[in-house]
Amino acid sequence: QILHVFGGLWFVRLFRPICADSAPKFKISSEIGHNMLTRFLSLILFAVALTLGQSQNVSDCVVVGALPTDGTFRCFFVTDTNGIAFSWVANSTDIRFEVLGQVESYVALGFNQERLAMDPAIAMIGSCLDGGANTMIADFQLAAGRVVTQLAEQALVDIQCQQMNGITTIQFDRPLISPNLTLNLTEPVNVIWANGNGGDDADVPANHGSANRGGTANLTLATAPLLPCQVAGPLSDNFLCSFNTSTNGLTFQWVANATDIRFEVSALVDGYVAIGFNEEAVLMDPAISVIGSCAEGVAIDIDIREFSLAAGRVVTPLVNQTLFDLACVQVGQNTTIRFSRPLITNDSQLSLTAPINVIWATGPGDAPAFHGNQNRLGTPLLNLGTGMGPAVTPAPTGVPTPVGQVCIVEGPLEDIATAEPANYLCNFDTTIGISLEWTLNDTHIAYSVSQNTGGWVGFGFGSQMIGSTAMIGWCVAGNQPTVNEYVLRSQTNANGQDLIDPNPFTSILCTEVDGVTTVRYIRPLATY
Repeated sequence: QILHVFGGLWFVRLFRPICADSAPKFKISSEIGHNMLTRFLSLILFAVALTLGQSQNVSDCVVVGALPTDGTFRCFFVTDTNGIAFSWVANSTDIRFEVLGQVESYVALGFNQERLAMDPAIAMIGSCLDGGANTMIADFQLAAGRVVTQLAEQALVDIQCQQMNGITTIQFDRPLISPNLTLNLTEPVNVIWANGNGGDDADVPANHGSANRGGTANLTLATAPLLPCQVAGPLSDNFLCSFNTSTNGLTFQWVANATDIRFEVSALVDGYVAIGFNEEAVLMDPAISVIGSCAEGVAIDIDIREFSLAAGRVVTPLVNQTLFDLACVQVGQNTTIRFSRPLITNDSQLSLTAPINVIWATGPGDAPAFHGNQNRLGTPLLNLGTGMGPAVTPAPTGVPTPVGQVCIVEGPLEDIATAEPANYLCNFDTTIGISLEWTLNDTHIAYSVSQNTGGWVGFGFGSQMIGSTAMIGWCVAGNQPTVNEYVLRSQTNANGQDLIDPNPFTSILCTEVDGVTTVRYIRPLATY
């Protein structure tokens, strides 16, 4: 809240609770602003954003002084076009944007001061294909007839680009006033966005098709509507978004503002609960996780900390702990932890616009330990600003399923995997010519994957390609197998996959007979 007082400015700020194991207690401080004239004039410039009666449904996008150097933004906008979203923060002279899309092509953000259309407009277009080796971010003029011309006088500075997990992100600063574009923070403007079609010309600004573009009219850059999971002021336990898992009744809720995020994680377990974030894939490692537990009944012996999860089940507390406002309660077989953390820390970054892979787990006792494969899971690309998860493609209709089949045996699987003919217990035939057979015991699973092709076959698990773990295999001369497990990073680039090393597969076989390629292998149920 900002109170306008004659003769000075009083800043009233709610500080973080000073007691973690009781109801939130706040202390209030006030100060008379020094350099009153400078501050007063700055505030007058952006009176729309900073008046006492400002709506609690909008976020203030303007800062006094230099733009933040810690990577934080003040305002966010999520579109319905291929996951395109943009964030921004401004001061009296400049504005910084971050634009991202769930695409492996260019992304673009533009402004049309005449109408809500692609032309005539000034657009910032950027891409960084080939792992960032070819970075291009520049100002372009969009004219009638789909004419896209790079401006001779460029206004963008501090440009950055990253492409990871099929998401392209560009960032840049620009002056509010430049020879080709003037952005008035308090007057509504038409904003447009687009992304490329991918393929060989993914980084070439060109006609992108009507499905890859969009726009919004009358967006004011001094303020912005809040995202569904966002509040304008201090965080509280009034959570706005939630996610229910299928792991021991584990659920988590959250609420965020422009700088911090607060979580509640609850599960039907007499032990610890954990939630983590992996920027690479839906895997337990490498990830940053919050693991918490407490004693029965009262909120004592609270242990809620941040950990680094590494290969080989290595769980290490972070040196720089950033959690605050910790709370925990355990009643019977239910454990609930609450904590807040900055969106950006030295060890991890949580975005309100860029989706992230979320993992979770539960375990017995109060100390982090191996929790078993059945007590963990994850979801790919959950958006913490909107609460929206990935779009799930429905299964093809008419596909036979192994209802009533018993797929489990006792003892080793090697005889099943190498027998001729094969003797798997369960099978699944898809509608696209791929056949899957399998048998498992309590530690491993034996697979056979066949397809009517003279090349490679692939098989994996996930609600979408990118971020999933998959087997890809083929036969070389003499039916020699080349079969490995990968984390999928791209749907268009054959070299954009991460090989899992060491290879978890054993008893690997490959045959190619009459144009049918069959790959057989044994895999542990749990790998790290």
